[in-house]
Amino acid sequence: MRLNHCQRFGKRVKELRVEREITQEQLSERVGVFRTYMSRIETGVANPTLTVIHALADALEVSAAALLETPIRAKASAPTKEKVRSPSGGSRGRVK
Repeated sequence: MRLNHCQRFGKRVKELRVEREITQEQLSERVGVFRTYMSRIETGVANPTLTVIHALADALEVSAAALLETPIRAKASAPTKEKVRSPSGGSRGRVK
């Protein structure tokens, strides 16, 4: 099974965060969202707004376009199971 857009985006965010050796907690503080929301972004459960995407890019010191690149692991990864999403599909994050 192929990764959906949110899962690919989340893998890319995690990849960049790990490269920079920062925790989810540290990144969430820089972005201005809850750590639990950051976890949902990285696992592909959340669908972040454009505002959050730009805040992530700033916090990771990359362009917003760089966040949309296919993560290295996703290019050669094994199929993953589809996660169940909330019926509302809404975002629960907040930006300061």
